Amino acid sequence: VSEVSFEIRYGQDELWVTNDNQRMSLGPIKQPVFALKYTVGIDNLFGGDFGYHKIVGNVLKKIKMGPTGISNVSITGGKIFGQVPLPILKGHIGNETPYYVSISYNTMGFSEFVSDRWIELNYQHQFEGFLLNRIPLFRRLKWRTVANLNILKGSVSDENQEIHSNTGIDGQPNEPINSLGNDPYVEVGYGIENILKVLRLEAFHRLTYLDNREGSKFALKFSIQLIF
Repeated sequence: VSEVSFEIRYGQDELWVTNDNQRMSLGPIKQPVFALKYTVGIDNLFGGDFGYHKIVGNVLKKIKMGPTGISNVSITGGKIFGQVPLPILKGHIGNETPYYVSISYNTMGFSEFVSDRWIELNYQHQFEGFLLNRIPLFRRLKWRTVANLNILKGSVSDENQEIHSNTGIDGQPNEPINSLGNDPYVEVGYGIENILKVLRLEAFHRLTYLDNREGSKFALKFSIQLIF
């Protein structure tokens, strides 16, 4: 595969931390951040076997909800144009580890679903002290509640289903392409952060595709983070 990518990003009040030649985004303050990435796969360039086009767009918005906390909303959509094999399709990021990963679906298995067109919503709300500060003991601990909602809708076109071989070069059967059906993939999460100032613990429930063996119906995840 030979690819060339172009990306444009606009964030009017996005906050960045710079260290020498490295930059890390801390997200927007009030205004949304827009990003658009275009990738072209070039056939016969440096041995590339496939020609295709891929467009992915994202909108990221932080919403202050007054005393109830802060919401972070991310909407991403993409499409791949052209007939391509399984490795070039969009493999949605699953997480089978015990660690919380914000960019993944935490009850989805590794490479459980792929798509060539998709749209996804990732919503996280940090209640800050809205709930637990009402309880004297938790007010001293300064624990903070958090909630998540992740929704994914995607599919694989007939032409990309057709290019997938049912058998490998050794004659053994290949795994089929696992694409989403008519229903979206949905998971919800809830938990507590700022435990001992650094620990986050969150439970996730999978609401759709419960019969798939690759994922899990329930997952408990933790992570280390610093909140200032």
